[in-house]
Amino acid sequence: ILLRVALPVVMPGLIVATILGFIFSWNYFLFALVLSGISSKTAIVASFNFIGEGVTNWGTLMAAATVIALPPIGLTFLIQRRLVSGLSFGAVKG
Repeated sequence: ILLRVALPVVMPGLIVATILGFIFSWNYFLFALVLSGISSKTAIVASFNFIGEGVTNWGTLMAAATVIALPPIGLTFLIQRRLVSGLSFGAVKG
């Protein structure tokens, strides 16, 4: 009963929670900045090095931001079909 009734109904919510949890943990800058050392940095903290005192390397910073944004966007596109089908499944009256 759990696999055939409850899981299909709850699946869109689980998918959304997974995507949001991944995005929030991927973009958590302050926690990674405080706890990372010199030899181990996350991509978000490493991209912060492109911002200087008086000058900002905008081209490199935007390239790093694009590369950093690719995994959450890819995950969303990968799961989009199941997410849309789950949202429309609850809206149709049968």
